[in-house]
Amino acid sequence: MMRKTYSLLLVSLLTMALLLAACSGEKAALEPLDAEQNVKLKVIFWEEDYFYQEYGNYFTMKYPNVEFEVISQNQLQKEVSESGEDYQEAMNKFIEKNQPDILMLQPDQYEKFSSEGKLYELDTIIKQEKFDTENIIPAVMQMLKDKGGGKIYGLAPTFGAQVIFYNVDLFQKNGVELPKNQMTWEELFQLAQRFPTSGAEKDRIYGLGMEYGGFSSLLMNVGSTENLRWVDKSGKKIQLESESWKKAFNLVTQGMKSGAIYREKPQDNQAQTMESYYARNPFTMGKAAMTMGGSWYTNQLRQAKDQIKDYKPFEWGVVTAPVSPSDPNVTDNMYLSEIMAVNAKSTNTRAAWEFVKFINGPDMARMQSRQMSGNLPTRKDFIKDKENHDLSAFYMLTPKFTSYNSKEYQVPSNFYMMQNQVLETQSNLFLDNKQSAEQTLANIQKQLQDGLDKGWQEDEAKKKKEKEKEAKK
Repeated sequence: MMRKTYSLLLVSLLTMALLLAACSGEKAALEPLDAEQNVKLKVIFWEEDYFYQEYGNYFTMKYPNVEFEVISQNQLQKEVSESGEDYQEAMNKFIEKNQPDILMLQPDQYEKFSSEGKLYELDTIIKQEKFDTENIIPAVMQMLKDKGGGKIYGLAPTFGAQVIFYNVDLFQKNGVELPKNQMTWEELFQLAQRFPTSGAEKDRIYGLGMEYGGFSSLLMNVGSTENLRWVDKSGKKIQLESESWKKAFNLVTQGMKSGAIYREKPQDNQAQTMESYYARNPFTMGKAAMTMGGSWYTNQLRQAKDQIKDYKPFEWGVVTAPVSPSDPNVTDNMYLSEIMAVNAKSTNTRAAWEFVKFINGPDMARMQSRQMSGNLPTRKDFIKDKENHDLSAFYMLTPKFTSYNSKEYQVPSNFYMMQNQVLETQSNLFLDNKQSAEQTLANIQKQLQDGLDKGWQEDEAKKKKEKEKEAKK
């Protein structure tokens, strides 16, 4: 009897110990996904076919019981551009109306929605499932944490970046030392000017040849690096008369005047053949020592070898895009356009997390690295091309990911088209020695201000007309 009582007591104690151990253990953040249960996930993405091509088809091969309802953002963007409505406000309404399980966000949207409690916090599930984030670019993870108020609310499978490509053969042939990481624009232009500017157009080379070899795109690149804005926060005043913009303007005009920087001619942008298409960027054809390009450009260099008769390939490398001397470890040439997050109100949280986990995992990164058709995977081990170039320049700097309040720096809908026309017309007059630098800058300031004022008037008239139209309904 005593032995039986002792045995029962021992069983009770063991049972209690197991229960206590279970209670003290960490509770699972999400129940496992039932492989037999059919689940429908609603996702916001650019466009339905593109979603399946990029992610959906791969995921459903692993989880055939999950189907998607894709809500296209393209329609929203079209409506916003036509109505002139604030995009962020329209996006908020769009999400509230459709209540997707999975959201595709840009950094500003991610920051806003996480601060408003609209996104499901991922730190706990990442920790519990030991999901590997160590191999993801640290700067990307830090940005997601910073913009999430210290927590992770989304993950980004890919990123885009611009770097400086350089032709190793041309540098060696001309006895010029190779480019280095973290050059300023001034250093880049000085390096470009060490190459000869003589010779017939069909034979000569350039120190720097941008794909879109116009003055305006180069000036905007320089201004962006220095965090300069065309307009003030109200969006009503052009501020090209500032000393910072004058310095950027003089730097670009002097560089182009030197003849070392390729200047695209009007007929060059009317590509008729594959060769004339590739020739729009003289770097592709071995006619420029340096150019600026994104990850997709490695693909173009490879394709040129196959599609151009008698093409002469060359050895190339990459260094970081130019930086500001005041902040040399930061770049504005790295961006995230697809931060995947789970709606805090989703009723399919586990399935939504499985999707986010899958497309941010190593298998998906491996597939993306083989395509090399656009953005790069955020997992460092898979950032490589078929020829094993060192591509660390794409991610070695800290991305700026500057946030601007959506109510600030707004401009009329037609402003950027008008801006480019004014810049090209006026800069050509200067580069063709038909007017001074001072007169050119003054003309640009005045014409852009006039265009800005007119643009706002036209937008206001359009909104007024639409309100009257709505009131009559």
